[in-house]
Amino acid sequence: DSSNYDLTSGGSGNPFELPSVGGWIHEESSFAQRCCCHAPGCRETRFVHHAGLPPESLGNEDYHCCVIQTSPTSHFLTPHDVSAEIVAIHEKQNTCPTNCCCFPENLPYLRTLDAQGEYLGETKYVCDGCIFVPKFLVLDKYQEPKFLLRPDTCLGGLCMQCRCGGRQGKCCRLPFLIRDPITKEPMRTRKTADVEEEAAQVTQLWSGLANEVCFRRHAYHIAFPKLTTREGNDQLLCTVEDKLVLIGASILVDVALFEKEDDK
Repeated sequence: DSSNYDLTSGGSGNPFELPSVGGWIHEESSFAQRCCCHAPGCRETRFVHHAGLPPESLGNEDYHCCVIQTSPTSHFLTPHDVSAEIVAIHEKQNTCPTNCCCFPENLPYLRTLDAQGEYLGETKYVCDGCIFVPKFLVLDKYQEPKFLLRPDTCLGGLCMQCRCGGRQGKCCRLPFLIRDPITKEPMRTRKTADVEEEAAQVTQLWSGLANEVCFRRHAYHIAFPKLTTREGNDQLLCTVEDKLVLIGASILVDVALFEKEDDK
């Protein structure tokens, strides 16, 4: 099956029961790519980002496990659904898989374009000396480093540091903190009743036993950066274009690290 996403907003309960914020994403990838490219992050794929509420049929495919998808998009989406209210496209060509650092120029990435095909930025998987800690570099439309996604580490930077003790879906998680690419310091987000931490981040949530075990559906929480304090000055940081690229970055985190086990 292809991987489709629904954009929701709310607290830290079951993320698939939260109200939609008026956005959804469908994947386009050929049958040959899905059958032959099993290593995480390697296959050629395209994620189309829509405005508006997701079609009701999007949730039906979980209950049709015997249907084999032979077309690039889900059989449950109509041609109108596929082309409706497109706001961005996140795409990549075939690359080396995530766990192969032999060819650093051909590692997983995801390029983000607007609805007219204008380049907005991209996210690249980074392979360096700390090979057990995944990192993602986010570039802006000028291909300059804008953000770095990396979890906190322990044991001298050798291992990723999980966090436990949050509410419900955040009970145990591995947040990829959104950092300044130069200082490597976490950026701040606007703290609200629904955001327990001040650090901007992309975090996989616990989505409930049925979703995790039966439907194999993952959920992610994105806390966008609001301010930067580089050189001691607070500045507004995250534009609409940056948010679209960071949504692409969260998709790449999923594709590069978790696609090996299942589809969403």
